Amino acid sequence: MANNLLSDVIDGYRKQVLLAAFSFKDWVYRVFAFLLTTSFILWLSVFIYVTFYYSYVPAISHIRPVHLEFNSCQDAIGVCSNPFANVTLTNQRQLLQSNQPYNIILDLELPESEANKQLGMFMVQLTLTGKNGKFIAASKRSAMLRYKSWILHFLGTVMFSPAMLLGPVMEEKQTLKVEMFSEFLEAPDNPVTNVRVEIESRWLQLYSAKLRIQAEFMGLRYFMFYWPTLSATIGISTHVVLLSFLVGYVWYRLLNPNQVVVRVGLNRATSAVTLSTVPSQPTIATVEPQQSDDAQSKTLEQRRMEARDILMKEKKRQLTSPGVFTERVRSRSFSTVPAMARSPSFGSPLRIQELTPAPTPPMMEEKEGTVKRVTFE
Repeated sequence: MANNLLSDVIDGYRKQVLLAAFSFKDWVYRVFAFLLTTSFILWLSVFIYVTFYYSYVPAISHIRPVHLEFNSCQDAIGVCSNPFANVTLTNQRQLLQSNQPYNIILDLELPESEANKQLGMFMVQLTLTGKNGKFIAASKRSAMLRYKSWILHFLGTVMFSPAMLLGPVMEEKQTLKVEMFSEFLEAPDNPVTNVRVEIESRWLQLYSAKLRIQAEFMGLRYFMFYWPTLSATIGISTHVVLLSFLVGYVWYRLLNPNQVVVRVGLNRATSAVTLSTVPSQPTIATVEPQQSDDAQSKTLEQRRMEARDILMKEKKRQLTSPGVFTERVRSRSFSTVPAMARSPSFGSPLRIQELTPAPTPPMMEEKEGTVKRVTFE
């Protein structure tokens, strides 16, 4: 008896240990699945936001160097033609994005020489062309060096002379930013491929020039470009919430399936027909759903014909039974015997009225469903 009690105690502890082990294993699996799903949702949200950012927000600027050309004088020193340059923006794909305004700026690096100070104002012309040299737009702007008085120039030279002596970190030059186009919109069917730059002065002295096409962001693009951290936080958090709801719904459907398969049909072997034997009550025949595979291939019309045949056989069997037949004959005899009624005056002839039986309503068949019921009187 003591051995049996000890074995029972050992078996109980063993079951508890196994149950705890299975519970711990299930908990580990759930934690691992939760961490894996969370990391997947996070990285997928980051990927979606980065993809949307680079597809929606274009590059802020496109910079192209401008190499000016001119005709040299043969018998004098200097330039004998206006400097010009042809800048190629793109050859294959479209550089600028449609429906996005751009500012086209020409940056001129000019020395603060006496020739440029005496030149004063000068004109700059910019012409945009598309494929096959098709004209798109042209613009002209004026520019000149910023004015500095001799005393301001002297003080600036004295103050920044150590930096000027160290090398090309600081030079006596100015950079003019000439805005040629403001909020330029490119047509999607006629993109800009080439730009022609021309300076309408052959006495201008300059170090270098470059063409800068800068996007003018507005709305969501402005927010995403100038506030990248905040926009990334909001965008990634939104994607995490949406993906969490989606993954949670999928997990719920997988863990708690709620699928009901209904098979409608007749089974000759197992179909149960229940008939009421009371003549005064309507007879109800209930046909149970089929469970065999051979009847599933039958059409709806065939199943209806079989149900009608079964009900007619049951009706004939009920009518041929002794009790029901006697009640039916008695009720029909009473309903067909002529009824005689006397007139109010004595000795008047009799009035004969024949009572016809009430019409029997046709069989009613309900729509197709899980259980078919056919009702008749």
